[in-house]
Amino acid sequence: RGMTRQRRITLPATAMLAAVAIAALAGCGSIPSISTAKPAPLSGSDGGIATYVETMHRLANSDPAQQADVYYEVERAYTAAPTTANTLRHAIALVAPGHPNSSLAEGKKLLEQLLATPERLVPAERNLAGFLVKDADIRLQLQADIRRLTATVDERKGTQVLSDRRAQAQADEIAKLKRAL
Repeated sequence: RGMTRQRRITLPATAMLAAVAIAALAGCGSIPSISTAKPAPLSGSDGGIATYVETMHRLANSDPAQQADVYYEVERAYTAAPTTANTLRHAIALVAPGHPNSSLAEGKKLLEQLLATPERLVPAERNLAGFLVKDADIRLQLQADIRRLTATVDERKGTQVLSDRRAQAQADEIAKLKRAL
C-alpha cells in the first residue's frame, strides 16, 4: 500500500557507477586536471588491476607531454612483449579519452581479442575489459549518432539556403509585378 520499493546498491555496483560517471565525464572533457601526481596505491585486494587504473589516471590527469610519455611507454611495452597484461594496458591507453593517441575502435578490437580467451585474464581484468568494451560500444555509437546528426543539419542548412533563394526570387518577382501594375 503506498510503500515504495527501495533498491540496495552494493559496494561493487556503487564502484561501477562511479567508474561509469568518471569515464563519461572524462570522455566529455568535464573533469579538470587536479593533479599530475600518481594516485595512491590500491589495496592488495584490487585483483591486480592497480597498474591499469594508474595508466588510466595518468592519461586522464596529465598534461599533453606526460600523456604522450605514458602512451609511448605503454606502447613500447606492448610492442616489445605483447603479453596479456601489456595488451590490456595498451587497449586501455587506446580507449582512454582525452589524449591524441586515443583510438577507440582499435582499443575495442584489442579488448575483444582479450575477451575471446577469458582464461588468460584474472576475473578483475575480465570485468575491467568487459566494462571498457561496453563503454567503447556506447561511445562509438554516440560518435556515429553525432556524425549522422551533423550530416542531417548540413543537409537541412542546404535545403534552407535553397528555400531562402526561392523565397527571395519570388519576392523579387512580386516586386517587379507590382511596379509593372
